[in-house]
Amino acid sequence: MSTAPATAQFQVLGRSPAATCFEHAVASRHDVRAVQDCDMALRDNRVTRRDRAATLVNRGILRIHQNRHDEALDDFRRAESLHDFAPSALAVNRACALIGLGRYAEAVEQADLAIRLQDSREADAWYNRGLALEALDELAAAYDSYRQARRLRPGWDLPQHELSRFTISSR
Repeated sequence: MSTAPATAQFQVLGRSPAATCFEHAVASRHDVRAVQDCDMALRDNRVTRRDRAATLVNRGILRIHQNRHDEALDDFRRAESLHDFAPSALAVNRACALIGLGRYAEAVEQADLAIRLQDSREADAWYNRGLALEALDELAAAYDSYRQARRLRPGWDLPQHELSRFTISSR
């Protein structure tokens, strides 16, 4: 596995530290300043409960990019306690963090949850599922997962790159 798992941001509208944190997550900026902007938003008492939850999700994504996977999972747990997200809303991000922690079977479970509930980030879920299954040495299932991700989001480079590493042989 050579690429990072896929993540999904939660949008915060307007001009605020929470919106800035969202912009960092979308742009995959994950330097110290980006996390500080998220921290600032979380300290702001004017941030709504929903935007605080979204900011925690977005900070969790930044932490994934910083290889701070345990902290990302903590952010996702805190976000879920603040806002009534759909059951699959955080599953793609949890799968991503779990892959980073080497907890591949749990990552597959989270990806499967997003897929089963037809989350809007289903292509990301299939991609993360492929990464986790490949790490578990379930290569045929990984290949099929990457194919599903590519089918759902044509032109997305990440699954195409993963598929290009496979050699198909008939036995």
